[in-house]
Amino acid sequence: MQVATIQFFPMRKTIAHQVHGGLTQTSKMPCKSYSLPTAACQTGAKMAEIEGSICSDCYADKGFYRLYAATIEPAQHARLVSLEDPLWVAAMASSIGSDPFFRWHDAGDLQGLWHLLLICAVCYLTPNTKHWLPTREYAMIKEFIAAGHEVPDNLSIRLSAMYPDVPVKVPASLQGIKGISTSNVHTKKNTDPTALGHICDAPTKNGECRDCRHCWGAEPVTYGLH
Repeated sequence: MQVATIQFFPMRKTIAHQVHGGLTQTSKMPCKSYSLPTAACQTGAKMAEIEGSICSDCYADKGFYRLYAATIEPAQHARLVSLEDPLWVAAMASSIGSDPFFRWHDAGDLQGLWHLLLICAVCYLTPNTKHWLPTREYAMIKEFIAAGHEVPDNLSIRLSAMYPDVPVKVPASLQGIKGISTSNVHTKKNTDPTALGHICDAPTKNGECRDCRHCWGAEPVTYGLH
């Protein structure tokens, strides 16, 4: 089952911004993105308590995120609250418009199946945009597929690794599902990171994606631990 047609009336971007709390633009990304507070992560919050996990040293809790926390965190919490606004889907679609690429959650993660359905609605309303959604909420993705939903053609859902150098084990119910792939993390000690997927080469390009768009594709990707 999928949403065949969704109709909406585009709103001015200034109004859309007021509804959803604003988009983000990270220095690395070649596109706009969207962030939520890491404190609202469900699986991530549990993993953050486990020493050695990727979440225990989350990049979204340090660097510029920490340096500008006084302005970033209130904005993230405002976006979290805005998910309950009935105009959220229309506002997000209006802000994304016909941008060629969009990245969901440079910080934070899915809040539930209902949240994923909202994101899918945005994807259907922005058919000219390729969306990338990394997530550690495997159970929510399983629930989504079990309910008979299909991943929109323009959405790449990446199941994110829990530990560095440990590849994602895709649940049996998600194996071979179009639109679902993985993203791993490797350390400098890993002698064969290519086994985890296409190596993100942003570190060799001043930390920027530039013309690379692998994250919006279908093959596994691996990032250097940072």
